Amino acid sequence: INGQSAALAQRIADMEIARQDQIIAEAEQAAWQQAQFWMQHNLFTLPGANATHSTKYPLIWPLQQGTITLLFGPCIQVFEPPAFGYKHFHTGVDVAYKQGSPILAADDGVVVAADTSVVGGQLVGYGNYIIVAHRNNFFSLYGHLLGFQVKAGDSVHQGQLIGYEGSTGNSTGPHVHFEYRYGGQPTNPLPYLPPNGPTTFSQ
Repeated sequence: INGQSAALAQRIADMEIARQDQIIAEAEQAAWQQAQFWMQHNLFTLPGANATHSTKYPLIWPLQQGTITLLFGPCIQVFEPPAFGYKHFHTGVDVAYKQGSPILAADDGVVVAADTSVVGGQLVGYGNYIIVAHRNNFFSLYGHLLGFQVKAGDSVHQGQLIGYEGSTGNSTGPHVHFEYRYGGQPTNPLPYLPPNGPTTFSQ
């Protein structure tokens, strides 16, 4: 009986994890759908490369110092929903530093979403997030923010303050979830970033 009870308890736990995964996945999908909706219903022009744009790298780190706590790819964290055939897949890079640290735009672009993921009155998924559209059909997302410095429709340049590091949504502590997408497909941002990790702005 003890074995059956343990098996039942495990099954219930697995079902709850699957339910949470579904809620998170739907909340994150809704964030991207909102960005697409805004783009379809608003006129905007993507800016050209700003004079202060890095000449070496397409992107800069949104946190200029901190620790990379989770890379892009398959993972064991239960907060990460399924993707690419994996049970749990992290669609960005997490960088942790002090709560309230400035979050910078990784590239020039236009803010197409600055909002909150809420399901049933609870902050879930990305929590407070910003999505920026860039040239050539690239997009960046900054999740779990404490607050915003921009709104949808704002043009931003690389290195501009756009928000503050927080721990909103499904988060284990203060950090920024930095996601980079080509079209609608999550892409590993590391090849586009300075290779020495979060650091001072590098030309």
